[in-house]
Amino acid sequence: MTPRIVGALLLGASALLLNGCGGAAAPEPRSYDLGLAAPGAALPAVRIATVRAASPFEANDMQYRLAYRNAAEIAAFAHSRWAATPAEMFRKQLLRASGDKPGKCVLDVELQEFTQVFSARDASEARIELRAWLGAAGSRAAISRAWNLVEANAGADAASGAAAFARAADRAVGELGAWIAAQPDCR
Repeated sequence: MTPRIVGALLLGASALLLNGCGGAAAPEPRSYDLGLAAPGAALPAVRIATVRAASPFEANDMQYRLAYRNAAEIAAFAHSRWAATPAEMFRKQLLRASGDKPGKCVLDVELQEFTQVFSARDASEARIELRAWLGAAGSRAAISRAWNLVEANAGADAASGAAAFARAADRAVGELGAWIAAQPDCR
């Protein structure tokens, strides 16, 4: 082979390596949040103290479970992320619903589950499990309650799941609001 042919072969091989061996480019990462709409329910006057998430839900990864294969295994969508952590997004929804009204009580929330659970390849639900603590401002005593919210018809992809999470978060805000309103010390 002549030096010219060897050079052409090396140039061609380099181009293939730089282009990922001629394969398709990786998909553009997508970011999702709970949308622009304010929650359907308003919270009574309450101070939103902390909203946190248990591990592994404190990151921006969009988590899912393949319940039809192994419900104990948590994975993350490869090219889809939350725009913020689930706790930050839920806090934003709570603040939208509270209207920044000062209240007699303080609300703390922990997200314990925030996953899209697939019962089959093309069927899933958005699942939010949370625990909330409510106490009078300045008091150490607090009451708590847990919720398990499931939003069916979450689709087969991250985009459909994000829409289902927005619906589930809206329901969670409504249920928290009803619980707070029922507490005589918070009125």
